[in-house]
Amino acid sequence: MSAAGISKKRAASFEELKPACQILILHDDFQAYTRAVDVCRQIMEQHANEMDFDVKCWNFIELADPNCARHAAKTAGCADIVLLSVQTSRLPVEVQRWLDYYFVSRHRIDGTLMLVLNSTHNPESSLDHCVSHLEHVAERLGMRFVSFAPIGDMTLMDLQPVAAALRASRR
Repeated sequence: MSAAGISKKRAASFEELKPACQILILHDDFQAYTRAVDVCRQIMEQHANEMDFDVKCWNFIELADPNCARHAAKTAGCADIVLLSVQTSRLPVEVQRWLDYYFVSRHRIDGTLMLVLNSTHNPESSLDHCVSHLEHVAERLGMRFVSFAPIGDMTLMDLQPVAAALRASRR
């Protein structure tokens, strides 16, 4: 086929491409994964006109494998949002280890660390410890920390802190 026979389609320029928001989901089970996807869906709906999305997921069990842990850390290194979706406020040992050792390879200086807690059956002291630990991790990495407690209707979730963080990271 000759060059003249190719239909004239205009190529997209880099200026026309929407920036991609990188989201890393770490979850402990299928219920937590489902809730994380619901949260991501809400974020995507709110920002669909502004940006594209690239979502990657790992189960907590996979973080016990050194290769998976390194790969997840590499993804977290450039993620706009790292979302931990858990059933209880007790983070498994492999997740704590990953947060303390692998996640320090993060090279971005902004972004959001999110905790989505899916169960209402958590001792208050355990929840306080988990939130405090994650706030410290986020602060150390220059990230914002946002946590969401379980609620019945996902549409009522206030994602304004996440929206503000996404806008700030795009400036």
